Amino acid sequence: MPVTRFHPYHGENIRLYDDSMVAFRENSFAHAINFSETPLKPREIFLIEIVKNERGWSGHLRIGLTQHNPASRFKLPQYALPDLANLGQSWIFAVTKSHNKVFEEDPNGDCTQPYHSILGEGDYVSTYRGVFKRSLLRPLPRIEADGAIGGEGSGDEDSCESILPTDVGSRIGIMYVVKQNKAEMHFILNGEDQGPCAKDIPYGDKPLYAVVDVYGTTKTVRIVQLLGVSTLQNACRDVILQQLKSRSDINQLPIPVEENRVALLQYAKP
Repeated sequence: MPVTRFHPYHGENIRLYDDSMVAFRENSFAHAINFSETPLKPREIFLIEIVKNERGWSGHLRIGLTQHNPASRFKLPQYALPDLANLGQSWIFAVTKSHNKVFEEDPNGDCTQPYHSILGEGDYVSTYRGVFKRSLLRPLPRIEADGAIGGEGSGDEDSCESILPTDVGSRIGIMYVVKQNKAEMHFILNGEDQGPCAKDIPYGDKPLYAVVDVYGTTKTVRIVQLLGVSTLQNACRDVILQQLKSRSDINQLPIPVEENRVALLQYAKP
């Protein structure tokens, strides 16, 4: 299964590393647009995790779909919203601290009914490229300042409610489904389908790429590998974090390089 990466063409303030699976905004709060390396297929989830935030800015991550091919190296605007969206053929969503699920109208009346997730209700999610555990869509365990494992990121639905969409560790995905020759974009937040945030997207004439704008307080994001093979560093980190009981356990790990301990501690709350 191929690894999911960012496209090498991106905003001037972005630096890619970890085999183009991590995007870091070096300067300012603009010129930080990224694309998926390849177009998304219907029901393929492009999932990222917020790795680092930076205080002093307003606004947060933006994510969505575009029909602009990054391989054409078209002139990139400063921002995905509103600039890229204003170019047309782009559907961008701003991530905020609070989010409500989409409700749909009842075709037989004016009342509304809860939206039924396209992810299904089971422990596994079926996508275009294969099947994976639903828990991969949710945040990893986080270590609190007092040393205990925090509720957020423990892998169950209740624990995900305690982490804000803009927090470090939050996992945000984008996907689309095709209905009557039109694409419908869905926003996935920490394992929950928030409903269709854009409908009637032209489908078939041009491919759809994922767009990620590392904007505002969001400083660094990484792609979460749902089916492809992750890097050894990320794979080891994920397994270690799932097994830790407290922050002090990090110092007991037989890790010879101090930088590796620092990499784990970035998931601990200050």
